[in-house]
Amino acid sequence: MIKTLTSWRGIFALCIVCFHFAMHEFDQMTYAGVTFFFMLSGFLVTYKHETLNSVKSFYSRRLWRIFPLHWLVLVAMILLDLAVVHRFHYGWDLPLHVTLLQSWIPYKSIHYNYSIHSWFLSSLMFCVLATPLLLKVIKKLRLKMVLVLALVACAIVIVLNTVPLGFDTSYCYVCPLTRLVDYALGMVLGVVVRKLQAVTTSQYSLAKASFVELCVLMALTSCVAIHASGNFIAVKLENSPLWWIPVAAIIFASAMLNGQEGVVGKVLKLRPLVWLGEISFEVYLLQKLVNNAFCYLVAPLFGHYGIMIYDYSFACTLPLLIVTAWAVNRLLSFTIAKRLAPRP
Repeated sequence: MIKTLTSWRGIFALCIVCFHFAMHEFDQMTYAGVTFFFMLSGFLVTYKHETLNSVKSFYSRRLWRIFPLHWLVLVAMILLDLAVVHRFHYGWDLPLHVTLLQSWIPYKSIHYNYSIHSWFLSSLMFCVLATPLLLKVIKKLRLKMVLVLALVACAIVIVLNTVPLGFDTSYCYVCPLTRLVDYALGMVLGVVVRKLQAVTTSQYSLAKASFVELCVLMALTSCVAIHASGNFIAVKLENSPLWWIPVAAIIFASAMLNGQEGVVGKVLKLRPLVWLGEISFEVYLLQKLVNNAFCYLVAPLFGHYGIMIYDYSFACTLPLLIVTAWAVNRLLSFTIAKRLAPRP
């Protein structure tokens, strides 16, 4: 396990939660965080040296990781609505959400409906299903050809985000096909890192590692500042292309410096940050459910019934979210992971 990447997961997940609580100063970190999660998922597949000899096992582990928690959140939200609103107001698109197909529909009223944050799982599911094919292509072709194909895919995504083609470019943020490019870039990055680690025995001093980490933070900060300034091109590329370089730099540096971290890396390896990263998946998926539960079940006790907008409940909801995410992680996710772990 690369602990610094685990901590980055927690940091980005927390930024995304803050953004959803109407803290718009976290806009840029949210865009970067979503790109990070897709790229990291792809990176870990090739970095951990997944093979095509166990496709069934690969699918089993991923599906068990995704669907139980997704269904738990969706059912809990339906039950909460029935308890509070006293009616079943779910429509024809509910089966799309149950099966994680909603991100294929280019309408916000559908792919952001119900368990709103599960659009991420819908797009990630497509990436998971495409993984064996992508692994076969990467294994069959030379690295140079793989890099050329990656550049072509990146160019297509950039065109879709910047050139007027008669459709809402914001859908690129959700679309499984465009998110597959992020995922595939992560896979290519995993191959590159493994090859470099196989041929290099470089030792990094604390000063040198700290300098590399500082450069990575500067790359991320620069992209955040450019986007925050309202730069026209940066805003056009916010759905993912703007963040490819800084996110790739974070993953690359974390992997190459693993065990030889600088000052930033040593901070990221602190147990509270690593712990937050370990429950980041649950934090992300449970945020709306926990907020709704607080607004309708807890807030009324203090005379504030039904504050359904995130703006006013962050301070009270965040501690509840962290505790709930930890409990679900231990009782559900950890139990499933333990059962699926390969036996010696």
